Amino acid sequence: MRKYTQKALRELCRIGAAEDITNGKAEIKEPLERVGVSTGIYGINGGLLQGRETGRLYAITARNAELFRHF
Repeated sequence: MRKYTQKALRELCRIGAAEDITNGKAEIKEPLERVGVSTGIYGINGGLLQGRETGRLYAITARNAELFRHF
C-alpha cells in the first residue's frame, strides 16, 4: 500500500479524483480494494480505496468507524 497524507487525500477529493466517503453518505455496492493509507502519531487516520469493478477512487479523510470498517 502507498502512503498518503491527510492533506493529499483531501486534495484528491477537492479536485474530483476521489469521492469522499468519510461520513458514510455514499452507498457503495461494489467490492473495494485498499490502495493507500495515511498514518499519524496515534495510528491510521485516513485511507484511499478503489472499486474493483469500476476503478473509481474513494477517500476516507478522518478517523471514524468507516475507516476501521475498511482497514
